[in-house]
Amino acid sequence: MPIFLHFLLHLMRYGRLLSFLLTGGITTSWFAATGMLLLNRHRFQRLSRIAIEPDERETLPTLSVLVPACNEVATLERAMQSLLEIDYPSMEIIAVNDRSTDGTGALLERLAAANPRLRVRHVTRLPAGWLGKNHALHIASQEATGEWLLFTDADVVYTPDALLRAVAYARRVGADHLVVFPRIDTRDFWERLFASYFSLMLLLRSRIWDVSDPRRSAYFGFGAFNMVRASAYHAFGGHGALAMEVADDTKLGKVVKRHGFRSELVDGSDLLSVRWVVGFQGVMQCLTKNAFAGFDFSMPRMLIGVFGLLLTAVYPLAVLILFAPGRWLAVGALLGMMSGASTMRRVSDAECQYGLCYPLAALMLGYIILHSTWLACTRQGIVWRGTLYPLDELKRGIV
Repeated sequence: MPIFLHFLLHLMRYGRLLSFLLTGGITTSWFAATGMLLLNRHRFQRLSRIAIEPDERETLPTLSVLVPACNEVATLERAMQSLLEIDYPSMEIIAVNDRSTDGTGALLERLAAANPRLRVRHVTRLPAGWLGKNHALHIASQEATGEWLLFTDADVVYTPDALLRAVAYARRVGADHLVVFPRIDTRDFWERLFASYFSLMLLLRSRIWDVSDPRRSAYFGFGAFNMVRASAYHAFGGHGALAMEVADDTKLGKVVKRHGFRSELVDGSDLLSVRWVVGFQGVMQCLTKNAFAGFDFSMPRMLIGVFGLLLTAVYPLAVLILFAPGRWLAVGALLGMMSGASTMRRVSDAECQYGLCYPLAALMLGYIILHSTWLACTRQGIVWRGTLYPLDELKRGIV
């Protein structure tokens, strides 16, 4: 037998075995990952179920809510009105208009004129060595007087009792940093699919079940709701420690744990919501700035990440379509994806059947990451809020 035919027979034989083993491993991984979320669900209390004792309300610590805003006029008023209607005994709101070119500044001033709890600061020039949002939050934190600082985005909508319950919970468990998961306000198929898949990948990558364990390195933060004890925040240098960090919200959690402070997470999907992306085009553009930064601008880590997304979600579907060995295990992988979608239903409003479209979502996220990387490399930087930040400066600012 010619040697090349002999080699081909071996390749086919072992290729079938490899396909079988790989598909089985992927299926096992899906059920193991979603199983970890389900087994640890009891750790993440629902914010709406945290009761406020009758004598507790007036003893709650003071709270400063810090909101950066840059060209946010489309979502700002609804979000700010929800904050101004918050039922909290001692709270101040500091909004920073960060070099907006739309009506953001005028809208904030109009709201502040009618609400003494709201103060507005305007940033017209960005100092060297700072990202715009990080600098805006730094400015706000310097003026804040609260015992707790809440960093939140200008598109988050709150129920009136959300902050009462959040601060009460943080104090009861002795946390220094509290992250609250909001519900992502989704309106169509693309928004629900991407919000479901991306949220699941983010939580799994962050190992959220280990975040509250001080012995573990896992950390987490979220731009919609990062609440920090002021004394802890100033002890680690505040946003000065995150001046050029693109993933400032997530890395805030890293800095908190690095300095020995305690992080906790709560499910606030019934009391907070955020309109994150709008339609298919919004989905495809939502992470242009963040995606490559999520891998700390490392090309090898980025490629491994994209490969992992495609392998775990797209490969099982390819096995089914091509009738490759292990196709019944591939059915199990799709069931695992449906299980994953089910765990994200409260966050994204996507039912479990959306898991059958996770291969499509993985292709979308893979493209977004590669596109983000391409733009960052060709521009030698990222564009954020109208400013180009050089890539070499961003790499030096990684936390």
